[in-house]
Amino acid sequence: MNKKTKIVCTIGPSSWDPAVMKQMIENGMNCARVNGAFADPAEMDKVKQLVRAVSSDVSLMLDVKGPEVRLNKFPEPIALKPGMRLMIGNSPAAPLYPANYPQLYQFVKPGQVILVGDGDVELVVKEISNGVMNCEVVFGEVLKPGKALNLPGCVYTTDVLTEKDKENLRHAVVTGWDFVSPSFIQNKEAAAQVKEFITGSDMKVIAKIENQAGIDNIDEILEVVDGIMVARGGLGVELGLGKVPMVQRFLIEKANNAGKPVITATQMLESMTTNPSPTRAEANDVATAIVTGTDAIMLSGESSAGKYPAEAVAFMSQTAIEVESTLQPKIIHSRALDASITADALTKAAASLCVEMAQDIDKVIVVSQTGRTARLLTRHGIFQPVYAFVSSEVFARTLLLSKGIVRAFVQEATSETRDNAVQQILARAKQEGIIQVNDRVLLFCKTPFGGDHYFPNIFEIIDVT
Repeated sequence: MNKKTKIVCTIGPSSWDPAVMKQMIENGMNCARVNGAFADPAEMDKVKQLVRAVSSDVSLMLDVKGPEVRLNKFPEPIALKPGMRLMIGNSPAAPLYPANYPQLYQFVKPGQVILVGDGDVELVVKEISNGVMNCEVVFGEVLKPGKALNLPGCVYTTDVLTEKDKENLRHAVVTGWDFVSPSFIQNKEAAAQVKEFITGSDMKVIAKIENQAGIDNIDEILEVVDGIMVARGGLGVELGLGKVPMVQRFLIEKANNAGKPVITATQMLESMTTNPSPTRAEANDVATAIVTGTDAIMLSGESSAGKYPAEAVAFMSQTAIEVESTLQPKIIHSRALDASITADALTKAAASLCVEMAQDIDKVIVVSQTGRTARLLTRHGIFQPVYAFVSSEVFARTLLLSKGIVRAFVQEATSETRDNAVQQILARAKQEGIIQVNDRVLLFCKTPFGGDHYFPNIFEIIDVT
């Protein structure tokens, strides 16, 4: 499938069926995500086995929730009405209490807003006495057990990873997962905590941006992490829904300028949780994310608990292909983070060449040890499909979050002789079926592959014979 936009799918009971998993991958899924708030190592192994039974190309992402506050699982939902008072205690002796953070009251002041779940219920703390928060219902009809509590502006911990997160993450490192997406990354120090925990592994960090602090500190966060996720659920609760669209555009632009992948997430096709087709508004939402430069779009409940996971993936793929055919390249003049002056300049030159010769260059092949050169090139949104040859499966799967790179292959070595290296790469590309006779290809690489020098010594247009 020659779509350029990547699709991330959250895996759950709806997608545990091997036949469903196969269909999702065939329909265009590029990355399988597990929600670490509910999963354990056994479920992670189950998901990996399901995915690998179908494809070695699909990447694996572990989402870790961090110190998210959740209510206890009280017996029955509680009917609410505005003005009603609720007492939130600090131990199991209380009917209501923060199950995983009983000392929360120590960090909360009167006037603090508490949003429950996805913001369906809003409470305000009126007073705190003897460790009990006396709250008034602002709006909401039902308080459900075990729901997350969101406290805009309240700083109650500096920990990024809980003990459960660490257990899952250790298992992910040992079993070869590709990405970790930590929640509520607010600054570079938080991002660095996660990076430090996985030191020595090949995992990449995709920071979830979910509140104002993350937005304010996005430049320093991008310097540390490998990519970001626009987590619109948390952003909507924290900022209000009206601010989310422009924040989404802002974060996508920041990631594009940095040369790092960005995922747009949360309720993209929410109605397909129960319906076989989406709404027009949802179709427009997916299209808007692609038009504004997202690398990947994500399914959450639609693919983990919905009735139509494979159909949701298919719709995203169809929409992506339709939208991509209308997009115009945009040469990004800012220098990408982690890129040398030479690499940044050469990829801009290659992108400009692809734009000027749009009718004369059919495909681009980039041979790059880690895949970074390919990613730097595709951030400019060139017309041509890009195929990457990298030095390991880890690097190949890492590119499955970068737009524009249609496929990535492992190339262990090339000849030290320039002409032989070119023929070697072209022969492999023919073998993989990505080029054919009469194609005109821009080949962008270095020889010998894996040498000490970063910048390429091959930059030429080749007519395939």
